[in-house]
Amino acid sequence: MRGPGYYLVTDLLVAAGHTREQAAAAIARIEWDVLDWAQATASSTGRRSPADRDGRTYTDGWRGSSLAANARLAEAAERSRVEAQRGGIAVPPAPSPPIPLSPAPPSPELRDVLAVMKELFHGLAGERPWDEELTDHVLYAVRWLVTKPDYTDTLTAFVQARERELRQMYADFGPGSAHDTDPDVWPGPRYVLARQPESLVLAELLTRRSLALAGAWTGVLPDVLFDDMTEAWPHRS
Repeated sequence: MRGPGYYLVTDLLVAAGHTREQAAAAIARIEWDVLDWAQATASSTGRRSPADRDGRTYTDGWRGSSLAANARLAEAAERSRVEAQRGGIAVPPAPSPPIPLSPAPPSPELRDVLAVMKELFHGLAGERPWDEELTDHVLYAVRWLVTKPDYTDTLTAFVQARERELRQMYADFGPGSAHDTDPDVWPGPRYVLARQPESLVLAELLTRRSLALAGAWTGVLPDVLFDDMTEAWPHRS
Protein backbone atom coordinates (compact mmCIF):
# COMPACT_ATOMS: atom_id res chain seq x y z
CA MET A 1 0.00 0.00 0.00
CA ARG A 2 1.05 3.61 -0.55
CA GLY A 3 -0.22 6.71 1.12
CA PRO A 4 0.51 9.10 3.98
CA GLY A 5 0.99 6.29 6.51
CA TYR A 6 3.52 4.49 4.33
CA TYR A 7 5.64 7.60 3.78
CA LEU A 8 5.41 8.65 7.44
CA VAL A 9 6.64 5.24 8.65
CA THR A 10 9.36 5.25 5.99
CA ASP A 11 10.60 8.68 7.09
CA LEU A 12 10.58 7.63 10.75
CA LEU A 13 12.64 4.52 9.99
CA VAL A 14 15.10 6.54 7.90
CA ALA A 15 15.39 9.10 10.71
CA ALA A 16 16.22 6.18 13.03
CA GLY A 17 19.15 5.22 10.82
CA HIS A 18 17.73 2.75 8.30
CA THR A 19 18.13 3.09 4.55
CA ARG A 20 14.99 3.50 2.46
CA GLU A 21 15.51 0.00 1.09
CA GLN A 22 15.63 -1.42 4.62
CA ALA A 23 12.53 0.58 5.55
CA ALA A 24 10.62 -0.71 2.53
CA ALA A 25 11.61 -4.30 3.35
CA ALA A 26 10.50 -3.89 6.98
CA ILE A 27 7.13 -2.44 5.95
CA ALA A 28 6.63 -5.26 3.43
CA ARG A 29 7.32 -7.79 6.19
CA ILE A 30 4.71 -6.13 8.41
CA GLU A 31 2.20 -6.13 5.53
CA TRP A 32 2.62 -9.88 5.04
CA ASP A 33 2.30 -10.47 8.79
CA VAL A 34 -0.95 -8.50 8.85
CA LEU A 35 -2.27 -10.51 5.90
CA ASP A 36 -1.37 -13.77 7.65
CA TRP A 37 -3.15 -12.59 10.79
CA ALA A 38 -6.23 -11.50 8.80
CA GLN A 39 -6.31 -14.81 6.95
CA ALA A 40 -6.08 -16.78 10.20
CA THR A 41 -8.83 -14.67 11.77
CA ALA A 42 -11.11 -15.06 8.76
CA SER A 43 -10.51 -18.82 8.65
CA SER A 44 -11.26 -19.17 12.38
CA THR A 45 -14.73 -17.73 11.85
CA GLY A 46 -15.50 -20.14 9.04
CA ARG A 47 -15.42 -17.45 6.36
CA ARG A 48 -13.79 -17.94 2.99
CA SER A 49 -10.42 -16.32 2.41
CA PRO A 50 -7.71 -16.58 -0.28
CA ALA A 51 -5.41 -19.45 0.65
CA ASP A 52 -2.44 -19.26 -1.74
CA ARG A 53 -0.09 -16.39 -0.99
CA ASP A 54 1.53 -16.72 -4.40
CA GLY A 55 -1.75 -16.79 -6.29
CA ARG A 56 -3.48 -13.83 -7.94
CA THR A 57 -6.66 -14.47 -5.94
CA TYR A 58 -4.75 -13.98 -2.69
CA THR A 59 -3.21 -10.70 -3.83
CA ASP A 60 -6.35 -9.28 -5.42
CA GLY A 61 -8.61 -10.39 -2.58
CA TRP A 62 -6.58 -8.84 0.20
CA ARG A 63 -5.78 -5.77 -1.87
CA GLY A 64 -9.49 -5.15 -2.38
CA SER A 65 -10.11 -5.55 1.34
CA SER A 66 -7.30 -3.16 2.26
CA LEU A 67 -8.59 -0.57 -0.21
CA ALA A 68 -12.03 -0.78 1.37
CA ALA A 69 -10.53 -0.44 4.85
CA ASN A 70 -8.52 2.58 3.72
CA ALA A 71 -11.66 4.19 2.35
CA ARG A 72 -13.43 3.78 5.70
CA LEU A 73 -10.40 5.15 7.55
CA ALA A 74 -10.27 8.15 5.22
CA GLU A 75 -13.94 8.87 5.90
CA ALA A 76 -13.38 8.63 9.67
CA ALA A 77 -10.32 10.88 9.48
CA GLU A 78 -12.22 13.49 7.47
CA ARG A 79 -15.13 13.49 9.93
CA SER A 80 -12.68 13.95 12.81
CA ARG A 81 -10.96 16.80 11.00
CA VAL A 82 -14.25 18.60 10.34
CA GLU A 83 -15.46 18.10 13.93
CA ALA A 84 -12.16 19.41 15.31
CA GLN A 85 -12.32 22.42 13.02
CA ARG A 86 -15.86 23.20 14.15
CA GLY A 87 -14.67 23.02 17.76
CA GLY A 88 -12.03 25.65 17.14
CA ILE A 89 -9.10 23.22 17.13
CA ALA A 90 -6.32 24.02 14.66
CA VAL A 91 -6.04 21.18 12.12
CA PRO A 92 -4.05 20.75 8.89
CA PRO A 93 -6.01 21.26 5.68
CA ALA A 94 -7.48 18.22 3.98
CA PRO A 95 -5.65 16.84 0.90
CA SER A 96 -7.20 18.26 -2.24
CA PRO A 97 -8.53 15.78 -3.22
CA PRO A 98 -7.38 12.36 -1.93
CA ILE A 99 -6.47 9.54 -4.29
CA PRO A 100 -9.60 7.47 -4.97
CA LEU A 101 -9.39 4.23 -3.06
CA SER A 102 -11.65 1.87 -4.99
CA PRO A 103 -11.18 2.11 -8.77
CA ALA A 104 -13.03 -0.37 -10.93
CA PRO A 105 -11.09 -3.37 -12.30
CA PRO A 106 -9.18 -2.41 -15.45
CA SER A 107 -10.89 -3.09 -18.75
CA PRO A 108 -9.20 -5.25 -21.43
CA GLU A 109 -8.32 -2.04 -23.25
CA LEU A 110 -6.60 -0.65 -20.17
CA ARG A 111 -4.70 -3.90 -19.72
CA ASP A 112 -3.39 -3.55 -23.28
CA VAL A 113 -2.35 0.04 -22.62
CA LEU A 114 -0.65 -1.03 -19.38
CA ALA A 115 1.32 -3.79 -21.10
CA VAL A 116 2.60 -1.53 -23.89
CA MET A 117 3.26 1.32 -21.47
CA LYS A 118 5.39 -0.87 -19.19
CA GLU A 119 7.41 -2.24 -22.10
CA LEU A 120 8.13 1.26 -23.40
CA PHE A 121 9.00 2.50 -19.92
CA HIS A 122 11.45 -0.32 -19.32
CA GLY A 123 13.10 0.47 -22.64
CA LEU A 124 13.74 4.06 -21.52
CA ALA A 125 14.20 3.84 -17.76
CA GLY A 126 15.24 0.24 -17.20
CA GLU A 127 13.71 -2.48 -15.05
CA ARG A 128 12.68 -1.16 -11.65
CA PRO A 129 9.78 -1.49 -9.21
CA TRP A 130 7.08 1.18 -9.06
CA ASP A 131 3.82 1.90 -7.25
CA GLU A 132 1.43 -0.34 -9.19
CA GLU A 133 -1.51 0.87 -7.14
CA LEU A 134 -0.89 4.47 -8.18
CA THR A 135 -0.61 3.30 -11.79
CA ASP A 136 -4.07 1.71 -11.53
CA HIS A 137 -5.55 4.93 -10.13
CA VAL A 138 -4.03 7.12 -12.85
CA LEU A 139 -5.05 4.84 -15.73
CA TYR A 140 -8.55 4.57 -14.35
CA ALA A 141 -8.82 8.36 -14.11
CA VAL A 142 -7.80 8.87 -17.75
CA ARG A 143 -9.47 5.72 -19.10
CA TRP A 144 -11.75 7.60 -21.48
CA LEU A 145 -8.73 9.17 -23.17
CA VAL A 146 -6.67 6.01 -23.70
CA THR A 147 -9.09 3.20 -24.56
CA LYS A 148 -9.48 3.91 -28.26
CA PRO A 149 -8.48 0.83 -30.30
CA ASP A 150 -5.42 2.52 -31.79
CA TYR A 151 -4.14 4.25 -28.65
CA THR A 152 -1.27 1.82 -28.09
CA ASP A 153 -0.02 2.64 -31.59
CA THR A 154 -0.40 6.34 -30.82
CA LEU A 155 1.59 5.96 -27.60
CA THR A 156 4.34 3.93 -29.28
CA ALA A 157 4.72 6.50 -32.06
CA PHE A 158 4.82 9.33 -29.52
CA VAL A 159 7.55 7.65 -27.47
CA GLN A 160 9.63 7.00 -30.57
CA ALA A 161 9.25 10.60 -31.73
CA ARG A 162 10.00 12.16 -28.33
CA GLU A 163 12.58 9.69 -27.04
CA ARG A 164 15.24 12.34 -26.43
CA GLU A 165 12.95 14.54 -24.33
CA LEU A 166 11.59 11.56 -22.41
CA ARG A 167 15.08 10.33 -21.56
CA GLN A 168 15.92 13.84 -20.35
CA MET A 169 12.80 13.86 -18.14
CA TYR A 170 13.86 10.58 -16.54
CA ALA A 171 17.40 11.85 -16.06
CA ASP A 172 16.12 14.99 -14.31
CA PHE A 173 13.15 13.63 -12.35
CA GLY A 174 12.96 9.88 -12.87
CA PRO A 175 14.52 6.72 -11.49
CA GLY A 176 17.89 7.39 -9.88
CA SER A 177 17.53 11.18 -10.04
CA ALA A 178 17.93 13.48 -7.06
CA HIS A 179 14.15 13.45 -6.61
CA ASP A 180 13.96 9.66 -6.38
CA THR A 181 14.63 9.67 -2.65
CA ASP A 182 13.39 13.14 -1.76
CA PRO A 183 10.76 12.72 1.01
CA ASP A 184 7.94 15.22 1.08
CA VAL A 185 4.53 15.64 2.63
CA TRP A 186 1.56 13.62 1.45
CA PRO A 187 1.12 12.10 -1.07
CA GLY A 188 4.81 11.22 -1.14
CA PRO A 189 8.04 12.25 -2.88
CA ARG A 190 7.91 15.06 -5.40
CA TYR A 191 7.62 14.22 -9.11
CA VAL A 192 6.59 10.69 -8.23
CA LEU A 193 4.75 10.22 -11.55
CA ALA A 194 7.99 10.85 -13.46
CA ARG A 195 9.24 7.58 -11.97
CA GLN A 196 6.15 5.64 -13.00
CA PRO A 197 5.32 3.93 -16.33
CA GLU A 198 2.17 6.06 -16.68
CA SER A 199 4.46 9.07 -17.13
CA LEU A 200 4.56 8.12 -20.82
CA VAL A 201 0.78 8.27 -21.15
CA LEU A 202 0.65 11.53 -19.22
CA ALA A 203 3.39 13.09 -21.34
CA GLU A 204 1.50 12.10 -24.49
CA LEU A 205 -1.78 13.51 -23.17
CA LEU A 206 -0.11 16.70 -21.91
CA THR A 207 1.34 17.21 -25.37
CA ARG A 208 -1.74 16.48 -27.46
CA ARG A 209 -4.81 16.65 -25.18
CA SER A 210 -3.82 18.76 -22.20
CA LEU A 211 -7.27 20.27 -21.59
CA ALA A 212 -8.96 16.86 -21.75
CA LEU A 213 -6.36 15.46 -19.34
CA ALA A 214 -6.88 18.33 -16.89
CA GLY A 215 -10.63 17.75 -17.04
CA ALA A 216 -10.26 14.03 -16.33
CA TRP A 217 -7.84 14.73 -13.47
CA THR A 218 -9.65 17.51 -11.60
CA GLY A 219 -11.55 16.25 -8.59
CA VAL A 220 -10.25 12.69 -9.07
CA LEU A 221 -6.51 12.76 -8.32
CA PRO A 222 -4.38 15.14 -6.20
CA ASP A 223 -3.55 18.40 -7.93
CA VAL A 224 0.05 18.22 -6.68
CA LEU A 225 0.70 15.11 -8.77
CA PHE A 226 -0.59 16.85 -11.91
CA ASP A 227 1.40 20.02 -11.19
CA ASP A 228 4.61 18.04 -10.67
CA MET A 229 4.07 16.12 -13.89
CA THR A 230 3.49 19.29 -15.93
CA GLU A 231 6.75 20.68 -14.52
CA ALA A 232 8.63 17.49 -15.31
CA TRP A 233 7.25 17.45 -18.87
CA PRO A 234 7.40 21.00 -20.32
CA HIS A 235 7.68 19.79 -23.94
CA ARG A 236 4.07 20.41 -24.92
CA SER A 237 4.62 21.70 -28.42
